[in-house]
Amino acid sequence: MIELHEFAPAWGINPSPFCIKVEAYLGLAGISYKPVVTLPFQAPRGKLPFIVEGGRRIADSSHIIDHLRQSIAVDLDAGLDERQHALGHLLRRCCEESLYFVLLYARWIDAAGWTAMRPIVSAALPPGLRALILPVIRRGVRKTLHAQGYGRHTRDEIYALGAADLTVIAAVIAGRDFAVADRPTSFDAVLYAFLASILRPPIETPLKQAALQHPALAEYVTRIERVLAPPR
Repeated sequence: MIELHEFAPAWGINPSPFCIKVEAYLGLAGISYKPVVTLPFQAPRGKLPFIVEGGRRIADSSHIIDHLRQSIAVDLDAGLDERQHALGHLLRRCCEESLYFVLLYARWIDAAGWTAMRPIVSAALPPGLRALILPVIRRGVRKTLHAQGYGRHTRDEIYALGAADLTVIAAVIAGRDFAVADRPTSFDAVLYAFLASILRPPIETPLKQAALQHPALAEYVTRIERVLAPPR
């Protein structure tokens, strides 16, 4: 049984889009796994998720999926042509290298997001250290955003970047059931993870409002959740 080491669930889903990404891939591929609540400092690279499979610990969501393709021999992307792979690559990069940082800002820096995020983070920390560690983690997120570049913009400018990403994603999936093909692929695991992370938590920010301007995005999330739902 594969162990998926990840954050504790919050708001009915995992608070990390990268953990959701691996959960979704496992679900779409029909691979059984055991979720294990873990803290980042216990991970091989200091970040979650990671899996334990065959006595090995594999970190990084993309490396995990590559490993599963080889070890379990289930490749959701088998049969995709060059254009489909290219489109999926662009969608993944848009989510993981741009939209992610807007989501990070929305949860950790924006007041509305931090109000919802703070108790989730606090619950995962030792009670006696919460008051000390929380400000340190939040400052680290702020430094990450500044180093990446988005943190140097104003609030409105940051959310405009996220809204632009969402507009492009909505245009790409318009009229499609899935991201790049007529069936789920690994790129759906990525796209679902980020869209669900924006739409499902009870965090009201301009990023969520921007997503709600595109009905195709919410419809897509619901469609993937139906595929992932266990049979009754």
